[in-house]
Amino acid sequence: MDQPKTIVLTISRLFASGGSFIGQAVAQRLGLRYTDRDILARAAQQSGLSEAELAASEERVAGFWSKAFRQYSIGVPEAPFIAPAAPPLYERDLFRLESRIIREIASSFDAVVVGRAAFHVLADHPGMISLHVHARHEWRVRRAMDLYGLETEQVATELIRRSDQERAKFIRTFTGKDWNDISTHHLCLDTSAIGLDLAADLMVTLVAARIKARDAAAGNQVGRDATSAS
Repeated sequence: MDQPKTIVLTISRLFASGGSFIGQAVAQRLGLRYTDRDILARAAQQSGLSEAELAASEERVAGFWSKAFRQYSIGVPEAPFIAPAAPPLYERDLFRLESRIIREIASSFDAVVVGRAAFHVLADHPGMISLHVHARHEWRVRRAMDLYGLETEQVATELIRRSDQERAKFIRTFTGKDWNDISTHHLCLDTSAIGLDLAADLMVTLVAARIKARDAAAGNQVGRDATSAS
């Protein structure tokens, strides 16, 4: 297996399961680049279009979300860019552009990439760690209500149902894979069973170990090269 130049954690997550929370915790504690909605800004820069125009491409096929979250969104620690991150279902050209941006980031930085089918986009990256985050429905309902200020379980349940439906459709459309197929990921965590803090601790430990192994291998290679040159 090729030694990776970068280590990249990709996170696929059910709505309100805490995937963004885990991703930000890993990035902050290990000093990694955190990439989520800022990909849209880079896509706008490279395409010559505005972020509003690209966001409109997302909304054309996720109109439910654009309406629902204008009503219910509030700023929360888990979503520092645009809260919450709507399930992106957009045109193939935009998906290809954002995929290229993800690959560019992964080729240069140790990073955390949330959503956008990054587990598929970076499938051939030797330093990728693919995580799928899920949780029990009742736990997600309570968390969605707390995070986004939703007044009833009915509203939270509908948001969860539609999110699961749209994200599964996105993965199926652009990757041909089943979103719930655990074989597409290296690790799956049930945050309702182990809690967000422990889930974050586990991923910090795993990613840090991979980075340490990468750096050790690189140091050994430098030593072998120096010996050969002498």
